[in-house]
Amino acid sequence: MYKVFIVDDEELVIKSLKASVDWKGCGYEVVGYAQSGEEAVEAVKQVQPDVVFSDIRMPGMNGLELKKRLDDVGISSKFIIVSGLAEFALAQKAIQNGVSGYCLKPFDEMELMGYLKKIKRELDASRLLPEGEILDLIESGTPEANSRLRRELAFAGIDESGKDDLRIMLTVRRDRLPIHEQTPCLTVRIGYRKFIYVMADSDAAQFMSNFSSESREFWKGIGFSERVVEPAEFTQAIQDAELQAYQYFTLAESFTWEGSCETNDMKPVFVELTAGNSQAIIAQLDSLLSMFQSGLLNIRHALLLYNDCISKQSRNGKESDDLYLYSLEQLADQFEDVRDMIEYLKRLFREEQTEQQHVLIQPGRSTFSAMLEYINEHFSEDITILGVSKRFKLNPNYISQLFRKELDKTFTEYMTGLRMSRASELLKTTSIPINEIAEQIGYKDYFYFSKIFKKMMGVPPRTYRFDQGQNGFFPAPE
Repeated sequence: MYKVFIVDDEELVIKSLKASVDWKGCGYEVVGYAQSGEEAVEAVKQVQPDVVFSDIRMPGMNGLELKKRLDDVGISSKFIIVSGLAEFALAQKAIQNGVSGYCLKPFDEMELMGYLKKIKRELDASRLLPEGEILDLIESGTPEANSRLRRELAFAGIDESGKDDLRIMLTVRRDRLPIHEQTPCLTVRIGYRKFIYVMADSDAAQFMSNFSSESREFWKGIGFSERVVEPAEFTQAIQDAELQAYQYFTLAESFTWEGSCETNDMKPVFVELTAGNSQAIIAQLDSLLSMFQSGLLNIRHALLLYNDCISKQSRNGKESDDLYLYSLEQLADQFEDVRDMIEYLKRLFREEQTEQQHVLIQPGRSTFSAMLEYINEHFSEDITILGVSKRFKLNPNYISQLFRKELDKTFTEYMTGLRMSRASELLKTTSIPINEIAEQIGYKDYFYFSKIFKKMMGVPPRTYRFDQGQNGFFPAPE
């Protein structure tokens, strides 16, 4: 709750103002009042309000003089001036002195609500950390980071009492969901078309109830975590919510908000599956599709199955390393749904079974150069070797062979090198938030980008930026 202090020499006016607004509903509470400017100065120093309502005409010190006195002692409360006179000169003077609003008596509730909503948006923006820093705190998981996250939740009006559990909603959609202004919620963009919303469990339950009446198409890309208590649990909660958000990919026949977050270890099953011959694998892939549709398997299982099948191809002597996918986003972008993925895998094994490969066009050096030029220009997009193969009408295995032959590295290594080089440059020479850098170089998930960067460079992105600043390249931002 943001704190409000009222200053007016008439007690009746103070009572009228207190009764004119649903303060709590707007995210405020009236913490005190004074009937003179001098009295107000001392009281405001004590309570440090976020907003001060002050009469412009009072005996002794008027409202604008009060604002100046408070500014001089470093108190930067938002000011709303109250007046019984509709004088243009007074209003103009108030605006020139940096007040946030000018209200006339008797009070108009709609006018007051408009000012309060505007000020709340400004206060929220100034108090909350930038999204990139919040993501760093979630990823860090240290006691200090968790303490700072709890503070951010309090700033957002969440978990102030500590009595209500929390829940994370995650969406994989183009835009943020329209969360009602009166619902306390911490919203953070964690990737391209990907947002998390941290809210009280009771509010999340209401959202789930509302969504249940919507069409199945509306549910697409929305997921909720289990209940959590501490920020230390956020990383796992985000993963759980993500699995639910991708239920559309597995074509689950019955959509559920809860109870579908568990990811049973199916690795041994998939390894046993891909240990068979091609004909047996093709037959078993169809039975797995029904397990996805029944909700027994989720998108994480789909990614595991896909990569195990690619691994099987590699063991059989095919250049398949560049066909691996490393994130749920890549899988969902590459295939329309799990049925599309399984049909693709079946085609791979049919080719192996009949020993018939796609006709390979033997490209000259100019074709490979054109391919490299395209990749160099578009590496910031979500490029995969499958997408390049469709564009240049070449077998993906053959493209992989070309990269090894011409550059002595895999397609994936080449792409990652381009992206990490650009990321390092941006971290050293700009103050662009790290989550935005991840998007600019083609990573749709902040946490996945951070993991790859640390693997390649030895330190997380924020540490790298700070170290480079310390060495004189660029001052550590934020």
